[in-house]
Amino acid sequence: MKKNNNFTLEDLLLYIANCFKELTDLLKERLPIPVHPQETDYRDAADTKIELKISDSTLYRWRKEGEIDYIIKKRKIYYDISSVLRKKK
Repeated sequence: MKKNNNFTLEDLLLYIANCFKELTDLLKERLPIPVHPQETDYRDAADTKIELKISDSTLYRWRKEGEIDYIIKKRKIYYDISSVLRKKK
């Protein structure tokens, strides 16, 4: 026998809104705080690696561990050189 669920459109929209809020809260916890690029010295990955003589994997690991500051602009990652220098010491 099939059970009949009596969900209204309003119930469904409320559920979707709650899921969206939970998802955005989780993303805010994981993503870095956006910083205006002109406030600090940001460089792309290639320049950062050359200037600091570090590998792709080191830069990636530091970013994933949250040890260096970065921003994503138009699907490109820019690193805050001062935070990378602090980490390298």
